[in-house]
Formats: sequence, C-alpha cells, structure tokens
Amino acid sequence: MSASDLISAFGIESEARGRVEDALNSGANFHVGLTPIPASRLRGICRGRVRAAQRHGKPTIGAAECLAGLAGMGERGLHVVHVDDRRRAGYFFNLYLDPHPLKVIGCYGVNISPEDPATGPA
Repeated sequence: MSASDLISAFGIESEARGRVEDALNSGANFHVGLTPIPASRLRGICRGRVRAAQRHGKPTIGAAECLAGLAGMGERGLHVVHVDDRRRAGYFFNLYLDPHPLKVIGCYGVNISPEDPATGPA
C-alpha cells in the first residue's frame, strides 16, 4: 500500500484526515498491520488510549469521530495503520482501515514528542 492509496481511502474531510494527508505527503513513516482485529476490540483500546492521553495533557484530534466510526463496525476485522509525524508536527496517528472496500473507518492523533514511544498494535 502506498501513501496515496491510504489518502484515497479516507471518505470524509476532517482535521485528522488533513493532518494525516499532510504528514504522508511530507514523507512521514507509516506501517499497515497485517492482521485484522475486531472493531469492537479496537474501539475499547482506542477509548482507553485517548483517555490516558487526555489525562496526561496530550492533545488529541479526531477521537470522537474515530470512536463513532468504530462503534458502527461491530466485529468486522480492521487493519491498524500507524502514521508517525512526531518529528515534524508532533502527532502520532492511528487509523483503522476496512480492507473491503478499502476505507478508513476512523482516525485519531495524539500530540506526543518523538522521544515518547508509540505503543501497542492499536
């Protein structure tokens, strides 16, 4: 998958999408997970990570829209995509990708420093 394929998979305009597109067009590294994970599990992980980021004062974007998108997917298997723009703009993004048809279901970013580890599969 190329960066342009990933950009094309977004269905709607949003702040998070704009920042991911800018990151990818600027050469940010990204990784697509090969193993699909049930959307319901991803939603729980996402919710926990967003809460933890907010508790630690880390700005987030796209979290509410992302959680809403995941809520409608039930047990459907989604691929997790990480886009790392921490060195340039400070954001680490998690995207949740439906492979059939290729579509980004949700995306959120957390503003963290490059020294903070990006953790976990989701």
